[in-house]
Amino acid sequence: MNEKHLVAAKRLYEYIVETHWRDGHLIGPDPVGKIQWRITRFIRSYFPQLPNDDQYTYLQGMAYWLRANLKLGALTEQSRYFEIAAQCADYMVNAQSPDGVWLHPPIPGRRGFVSTVEGVWASLGLTSMYRASKRQQYLEAAMKWYETQVHDIGFQKAPSGLSANYYAHSQILVPNVTTMLIWLCAELFDLTGDSHYQTYIEPMIEFVGSSQLDSGELPYEYENRPHFMCYQYNSFEFLDLANYYTLTNDATVLPILSKLAAYLTTGVMETGSCRYNCSRTTPEVNYWTAALAAALSRASELHLGDYTALSHRGFRHLIAQQRPDGGFDFSRYNYRLLSDKRSYPRYLAMILYMLLSQGDEYLQLTGEPYQMTLTMADR
Repeated sequence: MNEKHLVAAKRLYEYIVETHWRDGHLIGPDPVGKIQWRITRFIRSYFPQLPNDDQYTYLQGMAYWLRANLKLGALTEQSRYFEIAAQCADYMVNAQSPDGVWLHPPIPGRRGFVSTVEGVWASLGLTSMYRASKRQQYLEAAMKWYETQVHDIGFQKAPSGLSANYYAHSQILVPNVTTMLIWLCAELFDLTGDSHYQTYIEPMIEFVGSSQLDSGELPYEYENRPHFMCYQYNSFEFLDLANYYTLTNDATVLPILSKLAAYLTTGVMETGSCRYNCSRTTPEVNYWTAALAAALSRASELHLGDYTALSHRGFRHLIAQQRPDGGFDFSRYNYRLLSDKRSYPRYLAMILYMLLSQGDEYLQLTGEPYQMTLTMADR
């Protein structure tokens, strides 16, 4: 582990605990939503005296937080991190309905939604906790979600293969939720040996591969909206498929990963920051830079090319943005002049996880990543 990364991660960790960790879950604001993304978040950033009533818990953020705690526990051999990871996992299990559903946080416009992103990431957090603890309830919750995913949210038939639906009511073809579901399917098969979880992997990979553009980019929405937050989404999609490959050694995803890695190199600015999209360099968003740097590091580990220098450039820039209190602003250069200095726990947890993931093969998904698992098995 790079010492600078670990120091930055520990500082960020303490900031998250102090600011957002309450009663077994992360809570805080989130900029999701068209109005919030474009206007409201800046008003709240520049006028912090306004009511702090936009407090939500995202299970995606919780999953990143849980997995980061397990990594810190493995690195430091301190039980504190495993205990917090267990509290996080217990919260997610208790938040699941008896029929396996996790609801999207009740933000305006998405109240009551059943979201692939939330459910898949909650499941990925719980499968990592199951690996560490062997407590069956964590695996069972992830298995219950899978049935919800397949039977209630479902898929869209693409010209080639299947696309996972974004929500139970959506009808768009979107690679980014499909790649994360591919990873979860591999996780569940790896943990159970049940081929039931392999049923949709091949058609989902077929869809992802067929949607890839000549540039290597995976479009946001197949054929209708190719370029949206290009490098952010593609960095996470790369990591999803890399995790799938690590679990399965399925070479069918290597051409996708190879072209995707080459595309991601075009997103690294000379400063090290992540480009905003295919045509604009700014605004600059810190968690995008973290994801891009982590994806390029992983590409090097998978011997898809030597992207080490670009990855290091991204991480150096990211760490330089860390505030004295350990946190990170969300973005700057919005509309050229504005910044969003609010603290969003979901994205801070992502940054934390990316800082801890770089360059540590023994902390990947296979092998023996957790060194204190015996203490967890008796909880």
